Amino acid sequence: MKYWLLTTEYPPFFGGGIGTYSATTATMMADHGHEVSVFINDVTVNDIKIEKDRDVLRIIRFNPSRTGSSGFLGHVTNISYEFAHIVKEFVGKEGEPDIIESQEYLGIAYYLLQYKYLLYDWCKNIPVVVTMHSPSSLYMEYNHVPVYKYPNFWICEMERFCLEAADLLISPSNFMLAELNKRFRLNNQNVVTIQNPFSVKQFLASKTVSQNHEGQIVFFGKL
Repeated sequence: MKYWLLTTEYPPFFGGGIGTYSATTATMMADHGHEVSVFINDVTVNDIKIEKDRDVLRIIRFNPSRTGSSGFLGHVTNISYEFAHIVKEFVGKEGEPDIIESQEYLGIAYYLLQYKYLLYDWCKNIPVVVTMHSPSSLYMEYNHVPVYKYPNFWICEMERFCLEAADLLISPSNFMLAELNKRFRLNNQNVVTIQNPFSVKQFLASKTVSQNHEGQIVFFGKL
């Protein structure tokens, strides 16, 4: 299977759950013999930089100013527009993938899904899966960030569109779906709950580490 993943985080950038998910998922898919391409926006790249992890896994880093849309679109909206056009460029060169997966965060699949629903030939037949990580409309509310302040409102609207327009919507927990449904009606009928993949490796605790953990807090993530 020809599998493309759209993400704003990927190693060596660490610190976010999306980066961990993307690296684990890409490796998992490649281990099962699928042809994996990871697309990631990267301002340190002049144009396009392709890195090969192995024969079936490549990382495509692209500058998010290639189309010039940053001259008339806001920062986040521009990134979404650039994702759509880097996908279009590679479809033109290599043909359609079997499936495209994207994070919902920041609505980076917004323009890709707009083109798909407008029946553009290069993308109308490509299944697009959206995987939820941390919807802005939820974490902004929890963090007491003004949701209706520009550009926050429109970023949340872009994310909501991606949730509704995806051919398949994946949530890592029932909790996240329940919280979303308290705030707006999700009409997408193709929704499944799949826990995030996790790579299990043998762990040997160091004998020098103190075993006294009383009073410590373990933090797993936003949601």
